[in-house]
Amino acid sequence: MSERFAVVMAGGSGTRFWPMSRAHLPKQLLPLLTKQSMIRETVERLFPLFDADRVFVVCGRAQKEGIERELEILDAEHVIDEPMARDTAGAVGCAFAALPADAYIGDVPKFQEALCTAFDAAAGGAYVTFGIKPTRAATSYGYLHRGEKSGPAFRVRKFLEKPDAARARELAASGEHFWNSGIFVWRADAVLEGFRRHLPEHHARLMGIREALGTSRLPEVLRREFEAMPRISVDHGLMEKAENVLMIEAPFAWDDVGSWSAVADRRPRDGDGNAVEALSSRVDTKNSIIVSSDDKHLIATLGVEGLVVVHTKDATLVCPRDRADELKKLVDKIKSDGHTGHL
Repeated sequence: MSERFAVVMAGGSGTRFWPMSRAHLPKQLLPLLTKQSMIRETVERLFPLFDADRVFVVCGRAQKEGIERELEILDAEHVIDEPMARDTAGAVGCAFAALPADAYIGDVPKFQEALCTAFDAAAGGAYVTFGIKPTRAATSYGYLHRGEKSGPAFRVRKFLEKPDAARARELAASGEHFWNSGIFVWRADAVLEGFRRHLPEHHARLMGIREALGTSRLPEVLRREFEAMPRISVDHGLMEKAENVLMIEAPFAWDDVGSWSAVADRRPRDGDGNAVEALSSRVDTKNSIIVSSDDKHLIATLGVEGLVVVHTKDATLVCPRDRADELKKLVDKIKSDGHTGHL
């Protein structure tokens, strides 16, 4: 266990769950599904498979202070702020396991058992990921094309980009395509070799950072080397090019929880299908999500259906639930209108 390292990728700009999320308070720091933040749940489900001193969190500079407060279970030096956003390839270069900070996972014991299976599958140098059996024709996820069986896993024939609606229906119905969970397990030496072959510039920069570890030069070197890295995801830069990629069919429930509408799907609902986390009075209100950060502020609704209503001390969101995935458009408009103090 002492040789296993986990990197939790906790970048985020705070747009998908506005107005609750902000630039300094992104999705992973919010208690969207339970009383705990998503990043806290992500880190805690790694124990005891990983020792606390083998778990690292990589985040943006604006979120570092909030994440350190939220994760007092980790030493502060295990929260690493990226000098600038460079997507996921730079963040996962030296991990044994890499995973996002903001995914819903429904059965922790099954998740931990699956991780152990992945450790075994990765022991020979393979890159291992988890495929999620589709429950709907999702257009917001990438897909994996499952190939032939290989021990406890399956070969991955191909990574597929996020599809349009028609293609998503085909993939979900095929029985051979799975959602890409974005959770990866590999040997550190194997992934560094993959970087050397497929992302040579990243590899060179990571070697420069490694040489500065434990020295006073690290902050300067980290800034310089990160700034020089091309911006690319580990999926595109490495996994799509690698030959020895395996997929384990996830035995646990999973969701990216990418919008307010998705939150409603995972929260308890009343008899009218409403997910409510607020002081609320409702008449003829159905299939809506109603959330407030102020437990003394009453939200009253009459004769509405399929709405998202989110109240904070300085901003309120009202939108159709089926358009909650488009929230970035609204955030961009807020920015162009000059209301950046509300972001």
